[in-house]
Amino acid sequence: MRVLLVWPRNQRAVLSDQLSCCEPLPLEYLAGALRPDHDVRIHDLRLDGPLEAAAARHEAPQLIGVAVPYTTNVRVAREATREAKRLWPNVPVVIGGHHPTVTSSWLDGFAADYVIAGEGGTPLRHLAAELERGGSVAPTPGLAPYDIRDGLARGGTPAASSLNDLPLPDRSLLAHNRDKYFHSIYKPVALARLSAGCPYTCNFCSLWRMTNRRYLVKDVDRVLTELTDIEQRNVYLVDDEAFIQPGRMLELAGAIADAGIDKRYHMYVRTDTALRRPDVITKWAEIGLDSVLVGAESMTSDELSGYHKGTAPQQTIDAINLFHSLGVRVRANFIAQPAWDDADFDQLVRTIEHLQVDMPSFSVLTPLPGTDLYDETSAGFISDEPDLFDCYHTLFPTRLPLEKFYGRMADLLQAASSRPNIGLNHDGDAAIFYHSDGDAFGQMVATVRRGHLDTPLKPGITTAQLPAGATALAELPVPAAPKPAPAGVGPVPVEISRHAPWQPPVSHEPARRSS
Repeated sequence: MRVLLVWPRNQRAVLSDQLSCCEPLPLEYLAGALRPDHDVRIHDLRLDGPLEAAAARHEAPQLIGVAVPYTTNVRVAREATREAKRLWPNVPVVIGGHHPTVTSSWLDGFAADYVIAGEGGTPLRHLAAELERGGSVAPTPGLAPYDIRDGLARGGTPAASSLNDLPLPDRSLLAHNRDKYFHSIYKPVALARLSAGCPYTCNFCSLWRMTNRRYLVKDVDRVLTELTDIEQRNVYLVDDEAFIQPGRMLELAGAIADAGIDKRYHMYVRTDTALRRPDVITKWAEIGLDSVLVGAESMTSDELSGYHKGTAPQQTIDAINLFHSLGVRVRANFIAQPAWDDADFDQLVRTIEHLQVDMPSFSVLTPLPGTDLYDETSAGFISDEPDLFDCYHTLFPTRLPLEKFYGRMADLLQAASSRPNIGLNHDGDAAIFYHSDGDAFGQMVATVRRGHLDTPLKPGITTAQLPAGATALAELPVPAAPKPAPAGVGPVPVEISRHAPWQPPVSHEPARRSS
């Protein structure tokens, strides 16, 4: 069977594909599951042009799979299914990805016949086999007809061996784009995954819920096989948290060294897991760990507690010092809360200077579908537009006028990018994660600054609730008056807080679905 797998392009994304354009690793895993029994092609709409071009160059597919990677891709993925049906009206279309895995919201209007949730290799292989035999396709765990998507049966808690059971990703299908994929300063870059899941329960994260807090790992030999198959030196390890099992990571680092695999790695690491076993981080620095993404989120205990993060501000300081002592650069992400005022934004600018963060990044507190935070707060959203679930827009009323809130977010990006030689950086190094050789970063800053113009109000919130002539949402209810901050230590206090931890409005009703 001829199978066409499609990765969408979101041209309206704040973090554009001029700032990060990674290979569609999920589709490569699906291709690995389908071949050699089926003839598979991958079409990346970010680089390969419109589907119409593929229709002119290739024989018509017999099954089309369209990825819906994140909630922000819902609109463009929907458009891709409609274009596929226009070009090939009688060909079945199946959708899948992270978004359909965590929710059926916003899935109306797709030109689709089937939906897959969870790891898609087994259900997609089953679907292709049933269609090829000409039989009817009954719902199975992870696969359902599109018309009954709300009742899609997920696969439940995955087996401990599930990652080892995955076929190897087929990277040959995107060889023509291999040198075009990049992530920030890593150009070109390849993606790899050593593990999945997380035992921690951060309320803004859905990943631990997808595996029911089970932590899944690949065997060392399996990892070596995948790394050996990667031609690029830069490797972005996309694990949810790779160092949960430090003994395994120490063994893996030794095996990579013994195999003579020479790569430069970027990966996510929790501060507490790094500090628990600095010997493991040291070994990984020796075999090529170049930079880490640290989810600092906040430098206040009250905010971290509200996120169920399970870490403390001092751990961020200690972890950055550890990484810097080993020559590993730090990308630290900080979450801006809707209740922040000017003083909070000013304090964060001073914080990243004090911490010597090499490449800071910033996000707005975003209750993503599939998270506890979403389930608890969705009734209080000011908008139900899926494009806004991008961590750069607020879904809650803000203490500052909305226009000023986005202005301060843009100022954060601009201030961070103009710092000279911070941390381990040298002349010419990127001072912020959002790195581009052109003007893409400047366009991103401008887009963030205009964020208030992109925020359509959901039904029930009308302009009548705003002051006369206002265009912001500042008069909507926000948290009560701030409490005094705890005493700090040093030029920038470890406890940087001017407000009581903000609690979004809590819904005691089931999360409302929107189409």
